[in-house]
Amino acid sequence: MAQYDDLNVSRIFTVGVISVVVTAVTALAVQVFYFSISQWHLEAKSAMGSYQRQNEVLSQQAERISVYGVDEETGKITIPIDKAIELVVAESKNEKKSKDEDKKASNEQVDPSKA
Repeated sequence: MAQYDDLNVSRIFTVGVISVVVTAVTALAVQVFYFSISQWHLEAKSAMGSYQRQNEVLSQQAERISVYGVDEETGKITIPIDKAIELVVAESKNEKKSKDEDKKASNEQVDPSKA
């Protein structure tokens, strides 16, 4: 009767190891499948996507910064961005020239004690 009560340990161990391996492989396969489907979905969504709203906003902004005008609410005058850049560059050049001239003038002044 003792032989009916004995468990086949090697068979239980083998089935257990095989079950763990099959479970791990299945989990990895499902994960790879999920990420590939997710990537495919993102690519399809991007391909079908339209940037019409964003392009309209950009064109409105480009139009707004490229014309002369007056803001009705604040009364501020607007000029095209290209003209504003030119004015800022010219102003900075003038400031640099005036600073250089001031330095030359201060260097040219003779100290009265040395004369």
